[in-house]
Amino acid sequence: MQATGDLTTPVDYSATWTEEPACPEFQGKPSCCTDASNSAALENFQKIGTAFGNAGAGCDLCAANIRRFFCYFGCDPNQSDWMKFNDYESYEIWNSTSNQVQNITVVNVSMAYNADEACSLFGSCSKISFLTEISAGGSALGYFTFLFDRGIEDSSIKVLVSMNNTGGMKFTTPPHRCNESYPDGFDELGYPVPGTCPCNYCEDACEPLQYAGYGGLTDGFNSSSVILGYVFAFVLTVGMVLYRGFRKQQRNRQQHSGLLHDETSRDE
Repeated sequence: MQATGDLTTPVDYSATWTEEPACPEFQGKPSCCTDASNSAALENFQKIGTAFGNAGAGCDLCAANIRRFFCYFGCDPNQSDWMKFNDYESYEIWNSTSNQVQNITVVNVSMAYNADEACSLFGSCSKISFLTEISAGGSALGYFTFLFDRGIEDSSIKVLVSMNNTGGMKFTTPPHRCNESYPDGFDELGYPVPGTCPCNYCEDACEPLQYAGYGGLTDGFNSSSVILGYVFAFVLTVGMVLYRGFRKQQRNRQQHSGLLHDETSRDE
């Protein structure tokens, strides 16, 4: 799609790519990615790997999903189905070199992204450190808006993202789940996935919690041992009572015998 809004017929530009394909899914197919856009994507994708991948305390599957998202945004020959050119706009950015605000002219476009897929892709990234530290990281819409806002200065494109329940941009196959594994370092489409994602940054990769089981009131109750214990205690108690009674009778007899002896002695 040109900035004027006119449509062009997609062709296979991949034969002109002078570097490795940043978007291998579109290699050898009609697309909108030229050699220049392929080289620019390769450079930016390195930053994505650093910010969102394992190397940056993140998840390589998340980084692969983001790369693929931007490949569709830049290369998909069906862009007119879900993206609309609006106008040009003057946009203020902070120039770190001159330490002052400057105005740049950007292309203002709007795009619709399939809501189910957006949530699925967001789910593969939702626990990584880079995302949890920003306020926009709490929702899929905020997440994608943040991604585009960060690239305005480099791309000169301002994108208004919306979620569409019935259509919108969508991959030909679903985004990766963060617990997938690719030992060869690349997924089935050729996107790099150097490592697996740890539990800290991928909830799906965590082992299920093992909850301790608490038994009922009678669990571990040995009825025969308890009954024997009660019988023993009963017999012991009865025995002590009988013994104390016997001793008391003996003392009474002894006392009685002593009184009789004393009375006999006085009579004499």
